[in-house]
Amino acid sequence: MEAKSPVWTVLVGQTLVTGASTVAWWFTSGLHAALAALAGGAIAILPGIYMAARVFSVPADASPKRIVSAFYRGEAIKLGMTVVLFIGALQFFADSFGPLILTYILAILMYWLALRMDAGKQRDS
Repeated sequence: MEAKSPVWTVLVGQTLVTGASTVAWWFTSGLHAALAALAGGAIAILPGIYMAARVFSVPADASPKRIVSAFYRGEAIKLGMTVVLFIGALQFFADSFGPLILTYILAILMYWLALRMDAGKQRDS
């Protein structure tokens, strides 16, 4: 369960950032911009959930080849999902690209923040 802690940190951070961004865009630019922001956050969150589920579905005592295979396959599918979700979102939100891409970027930055937090915990222990 300890190994999943950074995963939860990323997921919670991405969800909070997406929610805050969606509300901010709603108040400043209206519902369409807010929905674009929500879509941007979902584009970051959904493939990440898939990747985590894929990697953590392999038992810890599995062979290294199986673990690496699950990681690479999961990453490839995650990339494909991201591309497909962006294409779909742009069909609806091409005129609100700013909220879409900015919220996506903020949500992706949560990976970096989680790593920094985890590195700080390791350094302190």
